[in-house]
Amino acid sequence: MASKVLLASLLALGAAALAPGSALAQMDRAASEQTFDYNPGAGETTPAIQQSIAETTYEDAELIEHPVYGTIMLSKSRWKNWVARAMYLTVINIALLVIILSFSKTEESNIIISYVLCGASLTVSFWVFLCAVLLANLKSAAWTYIGPVSLITGAAGYFMMLKVKKYDISLAELKESFQKLRAASHEDPRLSSVDGSPGDWPGDDFVR
Repeated sequence: MASKVLLASLLALGAAALAPGSALAQMDRAASEQTFDYNPGAGETTPAIQQSIAETTYEDAELIEHPVYGTIMLSKSRWKNWVARAMYLTVINIALLVIILSFSKTEESNIIISYVLCGASLTVSFWVFLCAVLLANLKSAAWTYIGPVSLITGAAGYFMMLKVKKYDISLAELKESFQKLRAASHEDPRLSSVDGSPGDWPGDDFVR
């Protein structure tokens, strides 16, 4: 315990020795009574502190008096963010359509993945349409081209899904025909049909 007290005393003395003279002379005073004097040399002046003035303008803002939340300030140019989001979603949708086109439709796993991607494409198209509805509510003219883009991409995704379904039906019919051929090749020869009628063999005709 004594060693800790001694170490703390040595550290305090070292800090006091390294402190400047003016600070060392004011160690006995309270913090509110301590002063800092700066005397510039010959030909020097005390640097003036530049005062920064903050200005707030409401030219690009819309004030809304909400009955619950009070005054709400919204930017008038927030429609630009929704246009950017709609364009990003459209690019993602086009990428999904390209991936669906590039998939081979001769395997069942690829057809399942294509169905999932078609559903994602239709969902993204619906999101873009909602962006167009919001832009219309904000009274922005951008909805006039965001809306048609969402409808075009949605129609492309729907026709792509119909194409995938056509490949799916063709693949199912092909598999069914192969199963029939395989079943015919493994048919019991005793069950195979023979030509003629029972009357062709009078001696073996059990009906008579």
